[in-house]
Amino acid sequence: MPFTATFRHVRMTLLEWMIIRAVPALNRFRPRADWQHSLDDLRHFPAPSWGASLADFLDTRRFADFLPNYEAHDAFHTLLEYDTHVVGELRLQAFMVGNRSASFAGRVLLVLGSLFLPELWSQLRHDFVRGRQSECVEHWYVPSLLEHAIEPLRARIADRVDLVPFS
Repeated sequence: MPFTATFRHVRMTLLEWMIIRAVPALNRFRPRADWQHSLDDLRHFPAPSWGASLADFLDTRRFADFLPNYEAHDAFHTLLEYDTHVVGELRLQAFMVGNRSASFAGRVLLVLGSLFLPELWSQLRHDFVRGRQSECVEHWYVPSLLEHAIEPLRARIADRVDLVPFS
């Protein structure tokens, strides 16, 4: 493996390790999120719903269940169509920061990811602008939206990004 590919692999692995270690640590300090639906419940939602799409998203990735307190986070992965690997996590955080809906931990992850993977800056900037141009999702009560069709909800999220210089 060439040096640059090896170095990128090391950086990605380190970020992945940090993300995996952060989840249990963060859950010690966070109150339990209000979430009424099990993954099995969501599998029985109507096909075009956000809930059914979320179940399919998790099943496709062979997740046995939700991470505690990350149910809405996973739902936004589904809505935004960002994968759950390191790059997808960074893209989600860039969107959320742009949307003014990111947690403190999400903002820290975005900064660290940007420092570790500067080759993603263009993509992350695109996702940041997408978030900025979208309806603010900070106060969406995700459990109440899971029975809604996912496509109209996606329509509330900017999918056409006009990149303009920052001022």
